[in-house]
Amino acid sequence: GGGWAEEQADTDSTLSSKRSPLITHQARRSATAQTVEAVRWMSKRRQFTVAGIPYGVTGLPFVYLSPNSDWNYGVRLHWVDYRRRPYRYKLTLHVHRSSAGKLKNRVRLKVPRISGTGFGLRLEFIQGRSLSTRYYGLGNNSEFNQDFVNDKSPDFKDANYYYYILERDPRLLLSLLREIYGPVSISVGLGLERIDVDQRGMQAYYLERGTPDGVVDGFSGFASATLQWDTRDDEVVPRRGFFQEWSYESARNSLLGLFFEQIDFSRITLTNAYYIPLGKRWNFSHRTVLEMLSGSAPLYAYGEIGGSRRVKGLGGSDSLRGFDTQRFTDNIRFFSNAELRYRIHEMLFYRQHIEWQGMMFFDAGRVWPELDQIGLSGMHGSVGGGMRIIWDADFVIRLGMGMAGEQTDFWLSLGQNF
Repeated sequence: GGGWAEEQADTDSTLSSKRSPLITHQARRSATAQTVEAVRWMSKRRQFTVAGIPYGVTGLPFVYLSPNSDWNYGVRLHWVDYRRRPYRYKLTLHVHRSSAGKLKNRVRLKVPRISGTGFGLRLEFIQGRSLSTRYYGLGNNSEFNQDFVNDKSPDFKDANYYYYILERDPRLLLSLLREIYGPVSISVGLGLERIDVDQRGMQAYYLERGTPDGVVDGFSGFASATLQWDTRDDEVVPRRGFFQEWSYESARNSLLGLFFEQIDFSRITLTNAYYIPLGKRWNFSHRTVLEMLSGSAPLYAYGEIGGSRRVKGLGGSDSLRGFDTQRFTDNIRFFSNAELRYRIHEMLFYRQHIEWQGMMFFDAGRVWPELDQIGLSGMHGSVGGGMRIIWDADFVIRLGMGMAGEQTDFWLSLGQNF
């Protein structure tokens, strides 16, 4: 199981030998259970050991054809040091390009605990160019008029009428993490990002109808703070436990206002998720997210949900599945994901741990212009199912199908959604 598990077993055995026979017997049983669990945990992740240090490396190249960006190709790679749980550090590299000009370069380093300091660290660099960022207007009943994008309709405007090009060059983030007590931790972060927005086609919805606060793009600095309560048994593939996060982010460019449109907005994001085992193979997982935007928010901010892990929304495979990505937006956004997961099969393949997991889901969500208008009526719902392939309890491939009122959506993506 590696040096980590052996070290833990030696420590537990030494402590228990100083107690009474009954307590010693109980402690040894506890130490044995802990060691077995640690060996199982490590066996799913460790791929090789160098100088006594267990490492895990997972990653895949990818190639696919998309109607929005032509041929896409790239690679995603994780490098993890497993000297302690959940890891000593984790480095993620994601490189993605397309023949039509799509681009996403991402480097992320996370160190949960820096020895001797009591702090952790997260560094992130993102450079990207998205060709199909969506905007359908504000409101829970915003209209998606198919005739505007159908070249055989007399009302045709442009195939990319609801899209715009979003270029992020770059986004830099530095966060300091600190455990407070038990599962409770806090983090504070500082960052910079520069966003350019351009129309994709000859006509664009956001130009004809206007943007929410008259702010389109620009250069801004941002500060963030999060408070987390995390009792999950695993960060990537949780099967039991609870996760709650309160996140605040403030972004502005007041010092650079002479050169860019004024950006001055904040977002508060509340995330709640829990995982309940229903047997050896079944699991019920549920997440709710509520976010509030205020101030002079630029166009791109309405297409993202904040928190420690940003996702596109509302709509798409990370939020309201079955609906188009970024289908609904307004100042207040809410969505809920309920999943029934089933572990189909596990196996070792050339010393790699592979798990197949099936799932069924029900999603619901909606948006409001003001906080005092929040209510249960008018929810958009979707249902569907899919499969996850989990490699070494670290690298997740998701594929699925979601059915909503106005469309059916299919997806193949990398990484866990929650």
